[in-house]
Amino acid sequence: MDYSFNAKTFRTLLHAAIADHISEITAQTAGDSTTEETPEQLLAGMEQAIDVMERADADAAARQGETVLSDEEITEIGDFALGLLEAIVDRVETVSGRQERDLTRLAIPISLWVARQGGHINKLELVVNSLAAWANELHDTLQIAELVRVIREIIDAASDELRKDLEQTNPMRPWRILNLNYGIVATRSHDPVLMDEAFAVVVENLPQEARAFFREGMQQMDAVGYPEEVREVVEKYDRMWGSGDTLH
Repeated sequence: MDYSFNAKTFRTLLHAAIADHISEITAQTAGDSTTEETPEQLLAGMEQAIDVMERADADAAARQGETVLSDEEITEIGDFALGLLEAIVDRVETVSGRQERDLTRLAIPISLWVARQGGHINKLELVVNSLAAWANELHDTLQIAELVRVIREIIDAASDELRKDLEQTNPMRPWRILNLNYGIVATRSHDPVLMDEAFAVVVENLPQEARAFFREGMQQMDAVGYPEEVREVVEKYDRMWGSGDTLH
């Protein structure tokens, strides 16, 4: 995926991802009175959101990167677009009976747009799942390093409400998965600088998870046989956080 993203390219990606499904889901949902919004309405709403995003991109370009929309407005646009994408994905997967990877993955460019425009991300589930699936497909360390930087952008743009991490009894909460995957993918990049940055974020955002995370990381060092410079970073954090009774 090209991470140098703007709203115009997102429109192209959306049309490509939905092209094979629109007639099928329209036929399947025709006459269904239980459906709150038709596929056409959902897509029309997304087109409207993209129109606003494109205007914001154009304004920012004209002002040499300075957006005319407020943080709150950018956040609202992102919430709206991600909510529509969730509904579209749900509709398509219900009809097709399978996971639609390319469609779900559009959560990544939407989230990046919000982050790069200075807004805050409130909806993480789709983008977290998409980032994890994308990471599993990559093997080249340079491509993995690029993805690490994208994950960091999304973490940095997460809303204050998500950062409060109020659902700590739920191990599958997206905020937890996003941060842990950030550390795991950074390790796979074999880049000590990216690893150090990611591990510091894991400690800051999930202090209660740090001890187990770095202990498991050391086990992976032995099982997989990572390069020595990678092992040194994990060992450093394991010494700091992995052996004590409490975190400081």
